[in-house]
Amino acid sequence: MILGMVTPPCRALVNLNDGRDKIHVTGNVSFAWDSNIFAHQGGGGDYVMSAGLSADYTRKAGLIGVDAGMAVNASRFNQFTTEDFKNPSFNLEFTKQSGRTTGSLALSAARESRADTAANIRDQSWLYSAGLNLKYPVIERYSLSGGVNYSFHKYQDNNALVDLKSYSANLDLFYVYTTDRDLSGGYRYRQENTSADSKNTDHAFTVGLSGKILSKLNGAINGGYQIRNSQDIFHTSTLSGVVDSQFTSWTSSISLTWSLSKKLNLSGQLSKDFSTTSTNNTTDTLMTSLNASYTFSAKISASAGVDFSNNRFLGLSGGGRVDTYFSSHLALNYSLNDHLKASLAETYAINWSTSSYADFSRNSTVLSLSSRW
Repeated sequence: MILGMVTPPCRALVNLNDGRDKIHVTGNVSFAWDSNIFAHQGGGGDYVMSAGLSADYTRKAGLIGVDAGMAVNASRFNQFTTEDFKNPSFNLEFTKQSGRTTGSLALSAARESRADTAANIRDQSWLYSAGLNLKYPVIERYSLSGGVNYSFHKYQDNNALVDLKSYSANLDLFYVYTTDRDLSGGYRYRQENTSADSKNTDHAFTVGLSGKILSKLNGAINGGYQIRNSQDIFHTSTLSGVVDSQFTSWTSSISLTWSLSKKLNLSGQLSKDFSTTSTNNTTDTLMTSLNASYTFSAKISASAGVDFSNNRFLGLSGGGRVDTYFSSHLALNYSLNDHLKASLAETYAINWSTSSYADFSRNSTVLSLSSRW
């Protein structure tokens, strides 16, 4: 599925209305060895075969553009056959890119099967999301951007994990500092409710810079301060009550790209934010990554990168747990033509945790083939 998303545009399988409506179909298959499919200490390894099929519809005509897609992905495990899955996904997006007010309305639903590094088990869940984002120019140099978003993460066949509903709204003011550089300031409100009757309310205040950061460095830098108010409801055989907590921290979202040459590109990301895990814990998570891609020829390219994250589990329920995660990956990509792509990737990851059960290492090798029409 990832290969299908990064495939360069090619001639559509179906063209309608003089090419304004296009339909693409992507098929992919992969063969993998994963040394720790459960992401916990002593977790077993297995060979996994996966296949997927997706169809995408695009309309770029008139005032409103449409992007829609549906896909199904299935995996078969050689030894742990109870982990086999078939996961569908759906997405629909309406975009308006002309006129004074621009924006998008996006809807999606997908079933996921994954190794949960917070619970250290494999789980299955449905993830539903909806979001409306708009941008409006106030005067020549100033514009407002805002949005409202909703998501619902519902776990299946596991009463130990909590479902999570999230509501958020944001408002940002942009100022055109130069022709290729914008300054911004904004506020984000977010509320998270779990099926365990806990509630988290976040307030984040940020400032940012986007566009051309330096001569060959482009992207966006945002940072600021955030506050989380948590309310946990507990029940025991003898008593019940409410525990109120407040956490504060800096927050950031950085994404940069540096074009060293026509063949070599570097990209980096950094983010820091509060989140709620499937085990009903609040975490303060710092994540950063650095990736490089090099194009040898029109058909052959390679990429490599490293990822690092630090997860601090907060409050009494967190028990002082801290996870430090590091991974590195290397991939070789081959493109025969617009319709056939191949990739061979190797990944190694290790998680150092104050919880012995969550202290693990994991490596995988994946051969993938993808075709888009």
